[in-house]
Amino acid sequence: MYTNVIINSAIPLCTNHQSTIQQNFFQFIDEHIHLHDDADFFATLVTARIETINHLMPYQTDNLYQCITSDYAQTINGIVPLDNLALYYIEIEKQAITLFGNILSCWAEYERYRVFQQVIKHPLTKNNTPQMVDNNKKITEVVTQIEDDKRLFITPYYDLPMTLSNAIALKTIENFVKKKHCYEFLYFLALSTNGEYVIHYQCTTLFPTLITTAHL
Repeated sequence: MYTNVIINSAIPLCTNHQSTIQQNFFQFIDEHIHLHDDADFFATLVTARIETINHLMPYQTDNLYQCITSDYAQTINGIVPLDNLALYYIEIEKQAITLFGNILSCWAEYERYRVFQQVIKHPLTKNNTPQMVDNNKKITEVVTQIEDDKRLFITPYYDLPMTLSNAIALKTIENFVKKKHCYEFLYFLALSTNGEYVIHYQCTTLFPTLITTAHL
C-alpha cells in the first residue's frame, strides 16, 4: 500500500519539474509523521540503516556521511531490509535515494523544507512588524531565549525574513549539515532553535541582516 502512495506522491501536481516532485514527496512525509505521530521518522530510518551497514561490514567509519555514501553502502541502501522496521521505511528510503541521492541528503532537505514552511505559514503580524532602524549599524547582542524572540531577520539562505530561531536552524542546515557534511547535527537540530545565543547583525532598511550567531 505504501509503495503506491509513495509513487503517487512523487507525481507532480502541475509540472514535471524535479523540485515539484521533491516537494510532493515532503508533503507525503509530513502527512505520515502527523498521522503516525512519528516525529523521529528520519532519525529512526537513518539509525536503522547505519546499524545494518555496520552489521554487514564491521569497522565502518563513525561519520554518518562517509558511512552512508561509501561504495559498500551503495549495495545496501534501499536494498537490504531494515531490521524491526515496517516495510514502508525501505520504500521511502528508495524514493529518497531516487530524488536526493541518499537518505541523509533527503533528511537535510526535508528539515530545510520544514523551516521554509514555517516562514511561509507565519507571515508578518502585529507582533513582529518590521521596525525602521539606523542603516548599516552593526550590533552584537545576547538573546537569552531565541525561541521567544519575535523579531524577523534577513539571511542569505531565503528571500523572506524569518524569526531568529528559524534563521539559526536554517544556518545550521546550510553551513554545517550540507556544506560540511555534518549530518550528525540533524539528530539535535531542535536544540539549535532554543536557548541562549549571542548574535551579530547589521541594521538595514526594514529588517536586520543576521551575520553570525553562537550558542552560549
